[in-house]
Amino acid sequence: MLIALAAASALAQQGSGAGGGTGAGGGTRAGTATSTPAAGTSVPQSGPPIAAARVSEQFRTISVGGRLRPLSRIVHQAPSGGIVAAVNVAEGQAVRAGQELFSIRRRDDVSNLFKPTVVTARIGGRVAEVLIRAQDEIPAGQSGVVVIGTGGYVLEAAISDKDAFKVEVGQSVGGRTAGGNRLTGTLAARSQEPDYQTGLFTLSFEFPNSPATYIGEFVLLELPVDRSRGVFVRRDLVVRRYGSYYLWLVNPDGQLEARQVTLGATYGEMVRIDRGLEPGERYLTRLTGREREGARVADPGA
Repeated sequence: MLIALAAASALAQQGSGAGGGTGAGGGTRAGTATSTPAAGTSVPQSGPPIAAARVSEQFRTISVGGRLRPLSRIVHQAPSGGIVAAVNVAEGQAVRAGQELFSIRRRDDVSNLFKPTVVTARIGGRVAEVLIRAQDEIPAGQSGVVVIGTGGYVLEAAISDKDAFKVEVGQSVGGRTAGGNRLTGTLAARSQEPDYQTGLFTLSFEFPNSPATYIGEFVLLELPVDRSRGVFVRRDLVVRRYGSYYLWLVNPDGQLEARQVTLGATYGEMVRIDRGLEPGERYLTRLTGREREGARVADPGA
């Protein structure tokens, strides 16, 4: 029979996995998150500190950031050289697809005998820039009016090769703006090659249009890069003694039992129990250091 075990503090020395991933690019940082509440449901504080083990999912995240850009941006150019006959829009104006933006007449058409060439908006959105004025002489291909779409945003962020392929294209992602607003979008694309100078891949995220956000706003995304499903407990509940790890379990007779367990990966403050604890078994969720093998505790279900 085991003697009373000391409170768990040496677990941090065990080498069963890091507590978070590392993101790259733009001052990103590592983070840890849990997709479900801590494994087990504790009884009220007035009763014994006991929980029933259950299966949950944990994941590690990395943080990446970037600024929102319009999902579409079209630079409308002069299809031919000539004189700008008219500019029909102004910066900030909302336009629809097919709406006239500007027109060009031939240089030699001093008597206005020919109908001017009209350039129309290829997308609906808002005029971002007007780069020409009426009566300007412009060559073919010169930029005239820039229209940005209002159908959503795109954000690009750099990520290390270690984590780039742990996030799937089409996966839903969440983020938070500098102002504290939450955004939900999807990973739309991943670069086929890294930047060979930095080794970083580029991820492109798409977000729907929202009145709570604006173009150029900085958004911090939390990307889950490592998931695991199993029975998890808090790391501080695991006791180390003579190179082995134990949990204080409550057996069906309401007695304490020091059960040897095998540890798996750690996720923040949680550790996966790979062997020694089955779903439904009860364990102590608060240790005093005075626990004793065979000591009886009140049955929380009684």
